[in-house]
Amino acid sequence: MPITEVIIVSSCGECGTEIETFTVKKDNMMLSTKELAWCSKCQADRPQVRDVAGRLEAIENEQQSYPKAVPAEPFHGKTPSP
Repeated sequence: MPITEVIIVSSCGECGTEIETFTVKKDNMMLSTKELAWCSKCQADRPQVRDVAGRLEAIENEQQSYPKAVPAEPFHGKTPSP
């Protein structure tokens, strides 16, 4: 069954404190906003930063699945002629 709703996390644009979470239909999702929101930590109206819940964790999990980098070994073949 396709996902039709997503959870949006709204955070303070200044200090990063989570302000609220809400669910919206995927078709109505809007992450950019110019609205200010009350930040309890800053004690002021601040710009919001919105993101899909779990996105950062999903990126981190994917990056952890990448192959580990290994040091390059010297090439001991023929040297190219100039």
